[in-house]
Amino acid sequence: MTSLLLPTPDTDAEFARITAALTRRGFLGGSAAALSRLALVGCSSGEGGDGADDATRTVQTHYGSVDVPVDPQRIVAVSYNTPWQLQAVGARPVATLDYSAYIDQFTPTQQKFIDGLSTVGVFLEVNREAVVAAAPDLIVGDAYEIDEDMFRELSKIAPTAVYSGTNRSDWRAVAEGVADAVNKGSALTSNREKYQAMQERIRTEYAAQLGENRWAQVAIGGSEGHFSILYPTGVTGAMLADLNVTRGEFIPDLRPATGFEAFPLEQLEMLRDVTVVIYPKQPNGTDSAGMKSVFASPLWSRIPAAASGRVFGISTQVTDYGTAINWLNELETGALEALS
Repeated sequence: MTSLLLPTPDTDAEFARITAALTRRGFLGGSAAALSRLALVGCSSGEGGDGADDATRTVQTHYGSVDVPVDPQRIVAVSYNTPWQLQAVGARPVATLDYSAYIDQFTPTQQKFIDGLSTVGVFLEVNREAVVAAAPDLIVGDAYEIDEDMFRELSKIAPTAVYSGTNRSDWRAVAEGVADAVNKGSALTSNREKYQAMQERIRTEYAAQLGENRWAQVAIGGSEGHFSILYPTGVTGAMLADLNVTRGEFIPDLRPATGFEAFPLEQLEMLRDVTVVIYPKQPNGTDSAGMKSVFASPLWSRIPAAASGRVFGISTQVTDYGTAINWLNELETGALEALS
């Protein structure tokens, strides 16, 4: 069970990213709340960050209205995706979770962004004393990892702004909330407008390639002999659906809360009419061991997309508008231009 819930170094890198993401989007259900309550280390109260006299503004969060600094100087990011959402709008935290166990899952730019920062725990395990030591004037995170009990404890240290979306594919709501909390709404708006313009241009310019081909998004299945289909209920599945692609006719019509569904390799025949396959690559641009195993299946070569060399990998992990733009750019330069 652990390998399905936590991003660990001994798990195939891509599956770790997918499963870490689904965990952050509520896959754990009630157990996530229990875990986060147990994981908040050191529950004495009283300490608070500096900056009590600074000007504040009120923001709306998952847990209600919160007064936050107008110009936060010591931001602590307590959720897995939060540093990259801050990075996208030009805000640098003073502390984050410890990503060293799976640092290779991130791009060189992301690695550089968090290099040398203090750490305040690991995924789903926030260390309260480490947060206090970071002397934050603002704490930010998402409600998929920060439940209400943890929110209350963190709020004793500094103003805490926590955000959520309507479902796993709704990264926009969290990214926009984080940007608002750190008063970087203008940067967020700029990124959003660039993303929307690029999305519309691609949808129009490549309408034939998107609509006349049969598309599928494939990933590893998490266990030997399996593969996964990525659905519009997931992050990049929703992005591809927004481009009005035509999906394979024989792919099961599902809406999994996790954003993907695993199938035995014997069921690769569901892709028998698929002419374009998109799959996630590792951040360094290589194929994971799990994807290589899928590609090695004799059934894979029978898929029209594989037979014609129309299988395209994308390495960007989407957490915000900046990385969403990068994902679209990879889709365009790697797949759509080749299909033109």
